[in-house]
Amino acid sequence: MKYSLCVNEIFDSIDGEGKTAGQLASFIRLCGCNLRCSYCDTTYAFTEGKDMDVDDIVKQVSYPHVTLTGGEPLCQDVHALLAALKGHSVNIETNGSVDIEPYFKYDHVWFTVDYKSLSSDMAGRMLESNFEKLRPQDVLKFVVGDEADLKQALAVYRRYQPKCAVYVGAIFGQIEPAQIVDFMKEHELMDWHLQVQLHKIIWDPQLRGV
Repeated sequence: MKYSLCVNEIFDSIDGEGKTAGQLASFIRLCGCNLRCSYCDTTYAFTEGKDMDVDDIVKQVSYPHVTLTGGEPLCQDVHALLAALKGHSVNIETNGSVDIEPYFKYDHVWFTVDYKSLSSDMAGRMLESNFEKLRPQDVLKFVVGDEADLKQALAVYRRYQPKCAVYVGAIFGQIEPAQIVDFMKEHELMDWHLQVQLHKIIWDPQLRGV
């Protein structure tokens, strides 16, 4: 039986952020999203896409590491794709509003889960149970634009005390990374990681497919 997904783009690059930043990866960007974050830099993925069979998607994967992103990849049924990518390490970048637990059965899959900041205008859309389920192999990610976002991130961090790594990055052009470092120092956040979007430093910030 053939399974298909609506795909926006597939490309090879480096992971630009998170715990595998700087490593080569194949990116599968799926079409569609259930949120509309104020700072979204991939709005083209909301509607632009074409249906592709899972087998054809996998044929375009070049590297052992795969980043499944969007849009919001969990808006589609990705079970067949994840099963077909057995043998790869698959990072699912998800916006935190869709239940991640049904995908825990895939031992080659891990998650980078956003907690939406106040600046995103989507803070009320989080599925709070996701943040109680995060495993050591997963990542909790905060994208912040100001001091209020940093304070929100700290409150969430203290509330859930996640077992996984915590990464904090700046909304591009809205806050200086040095301010995030100062906040980390002030609160002695020894297990937080500052992240920068390497792909926006290496290439034009508006460039797609990198």
